[in-house]
Amino acid sequence: MAEVLVDFETPIPYGDRTYNARAIGRFSTGHMWEGWLEFLPIGGGEAIVSGVETTQPEREHLIYWATGLTPIYLEGALKRALSPTHVRVRVIEEPVSDAPAPRVVHRTVVSPTPDAVLDPFEIGGRSLDVLRQELTALNRPRLLNIIAAFDLNPGGEDISWMTDAQLTTFIVTAVEAQLVQRSR
Repeated sequence: MAEVLVDFETPIPYGDRTYNARAIGRFSTGHMWEGWLEFLPIGGGEAIVSGVETTQPEREHLIYWATGLTPIYLEGALKRALSPTHVRVRVIEEPVSDAPAPRVVHRTVVSPTPDAVLDPFEIGGRSLDVLRQELTALNRPRLLNIIAAFDLNPGGEDISWMTDAQLTTFIVTAVEAQLVQRSR
């Protein structure tokens, strides 16, 4: 059964609406606790419910996660709940025949540039420390989506070997360099 872990005091603005946010949790399958967010529109309306934002081994860990959420994180979670993340997925074509044909080329279709869960220039323009903090809450695919969506690796360097912490530093450094160039 789900329970309210934290009812946040700061309202979250989004578009022409403002929402009250709260962290919800429950014991789930696999002996893990999962947490998500609910956004209740001030003045009434349908609640917005996020997908699972975290999975923790203990209830205390889930409460610790919920109490550490910042208004900026909540804004991003509301944005994600209203417009889900698109991830590149390779579509592998199936052959039409059972026998080989000479020189058949199979192509893989890749979706357009992925949506980023946050705008590193918007947050980094306010504070690079806050940007770093927000990035540490994201998983590897979301960090890679940010790099791709904002063309933060224009040289096309191989970054697949980097850890999540190194990817975070890579993003912050690239944003800082571009912000300095823009201010000149």
